[in-house]
Amino acid sequence: MGRPPCEYRVKYVLPAIRAALATVLERDLGLSPYRVAKILGVTPAAICNYRSRRRSSARLLEEILSREDVVSEVQSVALKLASGTLDPEEAMCSLCRKLADSLAVSFSN
Repeated sequence: MGRPPCEYRVKYVLPAIRAALATVLERDLGLSPYRVAKILGVTPAAICNYRSRRRSSARLLEEILSREDVVSEVQSVALKLASGTLDPEEAMCSLCRKLADSLAVSFSN
């Protein structure tokens, strides 16, 4: 019996999306790791682990960061998070719903 799609999302997609958001917030918006951690509701150590690719699937994160359509969506959400106009939990759910199916297809190949 195969695993349910939600298990794949929790184990691979959500950490990769969180890592992509952390990357955009830190690299593109110039926020400190501490500020990024506070915005995403994780520890500064988690941000460091995302940066060094220890906390998410490096392959899936690279897939996210290499696709213009996905990066633009992540950047849009990151801007809203940085300005405080979007709840982090809502942001993660929104991105996961929008991206999980297309990322699952590319990740499984």
